[in-house]
Amino acid sequence: MDATLWAMAMDGTEEEQQSMMSMECDTENDPTHHSLAPQSVSPSISAVKKKNAPIFSRLKFWGNSNTQESNSSTFKQKLAKAGMSALLSYGFVSNMSYAVTVSLAWYISSKRTGLSPLQKGQWPGFLAVYAGFYVFNNIIRPARLALAIGVTKYFDSAVINLQQKLNCSKAVAIGVLVVLANLIGTTLAMSLGIYLASTVAGVPVFPR
Repeated sequence: MDATLWAMAMDGTEEEQQSMMSMECDTENDPTHHSLAPQSVSPSISAVKKKNAPIFSRLKFWGNSNTQESNSSTFKQKLAKAGMSALLSYGFVSNMSYAVTVSLAWYISSKRTGLSPLQKGQWPGFLAVYAGFYVFNNIIRPARLALAIGVTKYFDSAVINLQQKLNCSKAVAIGVLVVLANLIGTTLAMSLGIYLASTVAGVPVFPR
């Protein structure tokens, strides 16, 4: 019952009160009547709050979801799902990126000090320079993964060619490819990079 009708009913006679009660019942049964009493608005308020939630809260929600997803499936597991060739190509791309950053750190250290990092007392300084590149390498990990996926088809072809030429199983072909590309290839790339860095810096690789 509306507050106004209750007040009028309580102030009137018994007959007036009964009349007021009758009017209230009629208005409650009337679908066109709108009561002045507060209506339940909790669903709409909830919807408004959800709609007007700060953008940072929504970003936090997505961040938490992504964190949970990353915890359930590690980076290595995702690589493993992509196949052996993806693992091989990612290892090769990562090794090449480290060969480049080691060469750059070697050049910077040699240029600053005028001495080779192999000189006595120079190795800690070189490692300090390389630490910055190491962090950079971790930051660009998604880019390295994308590049690795792009060259996976070439590793697939290499495995097939090795199988045919060596007349061996796929496992043996993969082992040979690991030695050729990821071990020998990485060693050669890093050696060449350090040699070029030393030549450009004007500092011999090996101290005299």
